[in-house]
Amino acid sequence: MLKVLVVDDEMPIRQWLEFCIGKIDGVSLAGAASHGAEGYSLFRRTMPDVVITDIRMPVMDGLEMMQMIRGLNPAVYFIVLTSFEEFEYARKAMSLGAAEYILKTEISDEILREALKKAADAIGRAMEGDDQKIEAVADRNYFLRSLVLADAPAPCRESAMKEYGIRLSEGLYYGICVRLENKTETIHRPKTGFLKNPMRFPVDEESIMILGNVADGYGDGVPLREACREYCRAILDQADCVIGVSDPRKERARMSESLMEAYRRTRKRFYHPQERIFTAGDPWRWRLEKEEKYKILFSKSLIAQDMKKAVQVKNQLLEEIRAQEPLNVESVRQLVCYFMVSALHTVKEEVKKTEEEVHRIRERTSGCASLKELENLTDCFFKEHGMEQRSEKEYSQAVRRAISYMEEHYDSSLALPDVASHVGLSAEYLSRIFREDTGMKFIVYLNNLRLKHAIELLENTNLKVYEVAEKVGYSNLSYFSTVFKKNFGQNPFDYKNKMVGTARDQGEI
Repeated sequence: MLKVLVVDDEMPIRQWLEFCIGKIDGVSLAGAASHGAEGYSLFRRTMPDVVITDIRMPVMDGLEMMQMIRGLNPAVYFIVLTSFEEFEYARKAMSLGAAEYILKTEISDEILREALKKAADAIGRAMEGDDQKIEAVADRNYFLRSLVLADAPAPCRESAMKEYGIRLSEGLYYGICVRLENKTETIHRPKTGFLKNPMRFPVDEESIMILGNVADGYGDGVPLREACREYCRAILDQADCVIGVSDPRKERARMSESLMEAYRRTRKRFYHPQERIFTAGDPWRWRLEKEEKYKILFSKSLIAQDMKKAVQVKNQLLEEIRAQEPLNVESVRQLVCYFMVSALHTVKEEVKKTEEEVHRIRERTSGCASLKELENLTDCFFKEHGMEQRSEKEYSQAVRRAISYMEEHYDSSLALPDVASHVGLSAEYLSRIFREDTGMKFIVYLNNLRLKHAIELLENTNLKVYEVAEKVGYSNLSYFSTVFKKNFGQNPFDYKNKMVGTARDQGEI
């Protein structure tokens, strides 16, 4: 029974295809999807033999879906159905393995039957030739991908290489990772003759790995490096991409090390956006050292209302990122995003508006293609939100008296009218000048003040978390935990467990 998956964003087309497929003997419908992402998900669940797909669709187009499916099953039979007659679409579809290309204006019951008959015949011939070939290729690719995406390199046993049919012979070899900027583009084997019998396999949606031995006639030293760069430049001529190259090796047992090097070095583009080929750099510096230390120091500075110190910690963090160039770029984005979100929660109280801005910050951070873009985004954020504001010495006398009173009574059920009465002002007037001087509302400042003292108690006493909450003026443990997590990225229970043993050793950056 031939299993067919239909992917098209036009409901009438989908329904017509489902109806026609239901009438054909020996053919069953695996499912129908309205866009590429849904189609890919259905493919993973049903593993059909044939995919009939449109090209232009929302969420994920057909070409991108085809590329992802090819990574799971290189032998799947694609029938591309589209309204677009441009040759470029046909060429890209064919390069991704499309066996049929049919215009929607020409499709009929008869043409569909004939296309599926061709599919059944082609799949039957492939299975007769080698009924285990498809599964073997998928298993090999899965094994190689697991080596690339591992946390650390592991020795590759000869038995495993033989089991998965990895044709890497004795002698020099390279791992070369090509990260496509446009996922719909494809690359072909360069005709430089540098690598012999290279293997290609997909790593993720945008990365293709090439593994191969250096061809005879290439030796050690500069000629070898230049030949490798020529090979990479030939790939760059084909597609807009970034290329990471491993060190040359002879020991096949270190194959996983080579694959990981090549894959991770493509991430150096984040720090050097003007470059396209990366052949050097420590691939094992994956994350920034002492991330937790920077996060805690930054949050402490915010809670203590020391904005100058907070900005200093932020700048030092960015300097460390520039110096270390950690290759887990996503973790770098998340870390810098954490700084901005923490700062926002420190100076804002309006929950709905804050959450909307947090969402915008995360979107803009994830879209930063280079460290320079990330730095500019962060600098603009701090300036826009007045993070470099006046020190307490510059506050008006009334605000300084209010802060002094808050320092003495933060552990009680303190409210704005209480403080206003103490300084001889109306609550409305104190609220206005307090925000003008400090840059934040009274309640936000009070919460920060309480958290500052809570941190001291969590780090330096054996008090339970609920006891700490009561001592700093929170009658509701749940509310205390929520406010704490917004500012420190973890609840007070986890903070106490993780930081008590190391807090005294944190020091200054």
